[in-house]
Amino acid sequence: MPNKQMQTNLSEPIPEWKLRVAYFFTENKVAIKRASVFMLFFADVVIVFLFGSFLVNYETGKINEYNTLNALSLNLVNPHALKQHKPKDLILDNVRVVTGENSKNNYMIEVENLNSDWALTSIDYTFLVNGKQLEKRTGFVLPNSSKKLMYFNSSEIGNAEFQILDSNWERIKDYSLLSYKDKVQVVSSKFTSSSSGKLSGSLEFEIFNDSPYSFWEVGLPIILYNNRFEPIAIDYIIINKLLSQERRDIEISWHEPIRDYVSKIDITPEINLLDSDNIIDLESLPGSPPGRE
Repeated sequence: MPNKQMQTNLSEPIPEWKLRVAYFFTENKVAIKRASVFMLFFADVVIVFLFGSFLVNYETGKINEYNTLNALSLNLVNPHALKQHKPKDLILDNVRVVTGENSKNNYMIEVENLNSDWALTSIDYTFLVNGKQLEKRTGFVLPNSSKKLMYFNSSEIGNAEFQILDSNWERIKDYSLLSYKDKVQVVSSKFTSSSSGKLSGSLEFEIFNDSPYSFWEVGLPIILYNNRFEPIAIDYIIINKLLSQERRDIEISWHEPIRDYVSKIDITPEINLLDSDNIIDLESLPGSPPGRE
């Protein structure tokens, strides 16, 4: 079988642009080679730079994470700033001892909360008499107010000290209710001594609720003073369902012995305005809250 040969036409002219390209590469062969080497070197530098940056960022992130985890165990609280924002301690008066009935003692102390934006929502306290702790009592203290804390009918007689067992402070942000804390007042009071051997006398007073709120319970600590402003008798009563704008006359008989002339009567109503259950809903049905109707 005869071999077939591809026929070429050597006489066919070569395009001019091919000649130009061939001439360019021939004339600039060294420069092109150098440029290629430079481009490869530059690409290597860029790759190394990017890889180095990634490695540095990675190591930096590890160090920052390590420092952050270590800082979690450190106390970063500024004690000076913390002290500025914590409530001031209660101001405590001296413990007063008042002899009650059947040679039993009553104890009283006045505490004052000077904080305008902190309230003691609860305070557990007791009295120590000759080192013996009496039963625990619980109360509350509103901002910018003072309060009488009392303990009645203790058979322990001797030196008494006041002790706070537990306290719960709460920062106040809503003053809509607290703005009326002084609107319930005793407007008049009178103590009449009795010639009866069974009674020391009777106490009459009028309380007025000048606030727009009605309350299920109002506590009334009562202190009778002599002309030397020493407490000679104390008591505590609770009145129920004091309505807004209500005036109520109250009379109580004093059975405990009073061995001095009563020259001053101190009755400061106590209303826990932090307890929403103590406020009477004007549209509430009988028995709401249960047991206070």
